[in-house]
Amino acid sequence: MGGMHIRSSGGAIGAKITGIDISVPVDTPTFKQVEAALDRYAVVVIRDQKLKPAQLAAFSRLFGTPQINVRTEGNHEDVPEVGWITNVTRDGKPLGSQDAGRYWHSDLCYLAMPSKLTILHSLEVPQRDGVVYGDTNFAGMAAAYESLPEAVKRRLQGLEAANSYRYMWNRKAYDFGARKVLSEEELEQYPEDAVHPVVRTHPSTGRKCLYVCEGYTRRILGIPEPESEALLQRLFSHAVRPEFVYSHKWRVGDVLMWDNCAVQHKASFDYAPPLRRVMQRCTIEGSAPQ
Repeated sequence: MGGMHIRSSGGAIGAKITGIDISVPVDTPTFKQVEAALDRYAVVVIRDQKLKPAQLAAFSRLFGTPQINVRTEGNHEDVPEVGWITNVTRDGKPLGSQDAGRYWHSDLCYLAMPSKLTILHSLEVPQRDGVVYGDTNFAGMAAAYESLPEAVKRRLQGLEAANSYRYMWNRKAYDFGARKVLSEEELEQYPEDAVHPVVRTHPSTGRKCLYVCEGYTRRILGIPEPESEALLQRLFSHAVRPEFVYSHKWRVGDVLMWDNCAVQHKASFDYAPPLRRVMQRCTIEGSAPQ
């Protein structure tokens, strides 16, 4: 394919890789270049890939242990570590998650061992009259932390926050109506809150990153609730300032990878049926945030 080439987006995060085919086994030197690009740019797209679910899963395993999403109804029936992100229905039911990415978030931060990496492969991209819809937006959490005033950095030292899938579920149900409201008993099928540092250290680069997000962070522990709410709202707003953000405009065949310690992301819901969006996703288990 003419050799591998990496080009930066020019911003705080984001890069494009061309010249490799990941539908076949990737050799160690090529993998190491991809891994290094992820450490440097946090969000990396590999263009023009044709992958079956098993091929996506095989590539994903190079980075670690795949995770099976807690919403099992959205997982591929033959390759369960691959999940569907789509607005398409089958037999009158959603094929996969139709409301994923409504809020800024870091994938699976509600687990004790959150996602290290997310890999999303586009099979169908919503388009009308030559315009592509459904961008995914990313915000760099290392740059966001580093730009905080020193007094705020000192205030955040040692603080921990509760990250809650159960809290997020009914919030989405009320806000968007794409899932049913669950009772307290029904919510118990999903994980209990995970407690993580408000600021975590990246396990590879050593950079400090903000690790609270509007999607799942319920409250900061050990301080009064009004103080927690005010501080979280300040951090949520700061984290997604334009200078930290990269917006990805999808093409069919894109394999987009992102580091869930280093970035948060949010989908653009500017499309609806009959426009179709079909993606297949793998997430890779990370380490406990430190």
